[in-house]
Amino acid sequence: MVSVFQQESITKAEEQIAEKRQSINYDTIAFDIETMVKYLEEDKIYVPDYHRGLIWDITRQSRFIESIFLGLPIPPLFAAEIRDSHRLEIIDGLQRVRSLAEFMTNKLQLTNLTTLDTLNGFSFNNFSRSLQRKFKHNSIRIIILSDTNEIIKNDMFNRINNN
Repeated sequence: MVSVFQQESITKAEEQIAEKRQSINYDTIAFDIETMVKYLEEDKIYVPDYHRGLIWDITRQSRFIESIFLGLPIPPLFAAEIRDSHRLEIIDGLQRVRSLAEFMTNKLQLTNLTTLDTLNGFSFNNFSRSLQRKFKHNSIRIIILSDTNEIIKNDMFNRINNN
């Protein structure tokens, strides 16, 4: 049996949830890696000030690239449409996108890999054309928010990157 105190707390909690709940429109799409890197290079991806620079070390970047070669699922990126523009604002996933760009432009040499340890020392251009093509055509899911505001975008970034 629920006490009067508990029922009052439950009612207040439900009212607060209803009041604070966000209604966010979004779509989930998939880009291949090649397109995602091209968007970054062509400035079709906007990086807001709250993002840090490339903070992943070489080992973490290498392990991310290794995950793609292994066929492991990659968490989706979060982005927001920029109104009156054909650009996306990255909310979460910038480290992944920058790691992909570093690798595909041969600025990242794979290191400290243990599962695919034969790839240590490889850069993108060391792979055969067919393996490069396979890598570039892997899909990355992106959740794209539409009609959102700075408060929501900052809140999402902080909740996802709370460590």
